[in-house]
Amino acid sequence: MNVTLPAVALTTLLLGACSSSVEPQQQNIAPAVQSKTMQVQVMYRDRSLLPPGAELKVTLADVSLMDAPAKELASKTLPLEGAPPYNVELTFDSSEVIANMRYSVSAKVTRNGELLYITTEHNDPFGTVQSQSPIKVMMEKVAKPDVSLTNTYWKAITLKGNKVQVTEREPHMQFHDDGKVSGYLGCNNFTGQYVKGQHFGLRFKAVASTKKMCMDSMAQESAMSEALMNTFSYDIMGEKLVLRDEQGSNLATFQAVYFN
Repeated sequence: MNVTLPAVALTTLLLGACSSSVEPQQQNIAPAVQSKTMQVQVMYRDRSLLPPGAELKVTLADVSLMDAPAKELASKTLPLEGAPPYNVELTFDSSEVIANMRYSVSAKVTRNGELLYITTEHNDPFGTVQSQSPIKVMMEKVAKPDVSLTNTYWKAITLKGNKVQVTEREPHMQFHDDGKVSGYLGCNNFTGQYVKGQHFGLRFKAVASTKKMCMDSMAQESAMSEALMNTFSYDIMGEKLVLRDEQGSNLATFQAVYFN
């Protein structure tokens, strides 16, 4: 039997079908990223060479809130080789930069988790002072704990107050855990022993060297040998070693050196 729907029922059915059709979903569309590039030049003032494995991290951050962590907008980490300046390119989303907020570019150098250099000044990349490119960022050296007397390569810097001159090889010495010391006087290699005592800081004994003659460096070698012979105490200040005589006068200074 054919059933004919009333006109009103048919209209209701068609409207219901239309209302049940899939409507376009409203999506939260994120604003497009507006990438910009910032050129940064990082430097530090002293002339120290960085040890192998040092890394530089440069960061652009929103530092508007004094009582909250800075919001990082961009950062780049790279291994360091050679001396500064170091040129770094930072890419950031310019849509995240808001007028009247404070921003700063910072840099730090680390090695195996140890902080070596860090910026101590505010560097506003969008202010009038830093309108030039590249943005110049200066780092300061972080004070280091004293290095160990032993198992350190000590490069001679001064002897009797005079700057050490290097011809073929640099005068140096190394203290070993077994009480032995070895090094290079400027012309000849040497070996010997060292003692740390209750009434004196450091004494060298049984020092012997090879017998090579070097016309250009014998005076400096003699000064190095005399410094070892007259050493009565020592001081280590960070990466600097000072040998002193019994009166406390400076005999020689050395600098810790790192190698690959």
